[in-house]
Amino acid sequence: MRILIGKLLQRISYKQSIGRRAFCTKKIVDIGQPTPSSHPQLMKEGELTPGITLEEYILRRKRLLEVLPENGLAIIAAAPVKMMNDVVPYTYRQDADYSYITGCQQPGGLAILGHECGFCMFMPEPTPQDVTWQGQTAGVSAALEVFKADKAYPMSKLREILPDIMRRSSKLFHNVQTAVPTYMQLDAFQKAVTSGGVKDVSVLTHELRLKKSLAELRLMRESASIACQALLQTMLHSKTHPYEGMLSAKMEYECKMRGAQRMAFNPVVGGGPNASVIHYSRNDQKIKEGDLVLMDVGCEFHGYVSDLTRTWPPCGVFSSAQEELYDLILQTNKECVKLCKPGATIRQIHNFSVDMLQKGLKEIGILKDSRRNSHQLSRSYYQLNPTSIGHYLGMDVHDCSKVSYDHPLTSGTVITIEPGIYIPLFSDIPERYQGIGIRIEDEVLITDTGCEVLTGSIPKEVKHIESLLNNFHHGMMESRGSQEIPSS
Repeated sequence: MRILIGKLLQRISYKQSIGRRAFCTKKIVDIGQPTPSSHPQLMKEGELTPGITLEEYILRRKRLLEVLPENGLAIIAAAPVKMMNDVVPYTYRQDADYSYITGCQQPGGLAILGHECGFCMFMPEPTPQDVTWQGQTAGVSAALEVFKADKAYPMSKLREILPDIMRRSSKLFHNVQTAVPTYMQLDAFQKAVTSGGVKDVSVLTHELRLKKSLAELRLMRESASIACQALLQTMLHSKTHPYEGMLSAKMEYECKMRGAQRMAFNPVVGGGPNASVIHYSRNDQKIKEGDLVLMDVGCEFHGYVSDLTRTWPPCGVFSSAQEELYDLILQTNKECVKLCKPGATIRQIHNFSVDMLQKGLKEIGILKDSRRNSHQLSRSYYQLNPTSIGHYLGMDVHDCSKVSYDHPLTSGTVITIEPGIYIPLFSDIPERYQGIGIRIEDEVLITDTGCEVLTGSIPKEVKHIESLLNNFHHGMMESRGSQEIPSS
């Protein structure tokens, strides 16, 4: 009987293998990054990167050409590889402008865009040894066939071809953040610098990137959803594992298990007085019983990032002093979100938040009412909160940095709203408030009629947080679904 079953299984296995071979007639070409044929689980036909179609990339190039001055030339280099030591590179992340225009997620390339030359790419030329150690990369053929460049050349041809293109252009725009000697040392570029004919291309690309397309917003919603689900699990984990490092690791694990490629930045996990350090990154301390923990976190999902912050007591109960400050920050968060609508500016929302927080801190007794010296009051306040109320968000955490905070918000723009208070130990603040840091940060999408809070699924009300931590445990939440939160 065993022999018959064994022979039957062999026949089935043979037939299945023949069937698989029969349908695998198309050779899948590896270009060093996902394509619909190599990664059908990630991409649909017609997409150049997950979630973004080739047509959208072509439209982006057209829009950049439209804002380029007549006879202007844009030069955008890929992000360089950064090394941890002499042989180990850091995980590579593409420059946002290069990725936005080309769709290429690999180092070593240079993109040129001009009214006369069109969209041109200079591509790296890996050696057989490079391929052996690092794998296949996109070359000239991929630039033409996949990224749909009008022209493409190996990087070795740059000195022969690019100077003529530069000389025929009256104004050069290049990416200052990724500028490389390969083109900067060319005489044509140096002459343009001397004559004042070189500017930062980011003044153009950041304006284009500010308003997100429907495809971009789908990716940003998913990035926010992943971060919210991960942070919810991490909040539950904090009850039994009150260690900054463990919570950081838990957050990263939960994000990646839900499809995020990486964290948007090193998680800020500040327990107790560490929360008063705005960009605290050591994450090496145990969180004391009764202390708050502030977690500022975000992940990246196919090139688009999330950014949110919650502050809570892992023990499950806010003290009276903690709740008093927390409620002020929470109400400021809510009121600022109400101001998020087309036509408003981040600066206006920031100024409103400063007035509201100053008033609240005076009522609590943390700031002294100094009507005769408003400068002293302002200085005292900014020592406790030197941050802006928010920033633009998209492909980078502080996205579109060349766009002013006085720029009117429009539908399709995503910003953060993140009021906070950061009181160090051993200050002249009443002792019961010393060592408390609180920030509540949400992602807000500006819509035609107002706004949508993309991080609204993660609790921020005191009663919801305390109910979550005291009535649910980690295993229960995992079994019931990671998006469930206690009702009010």
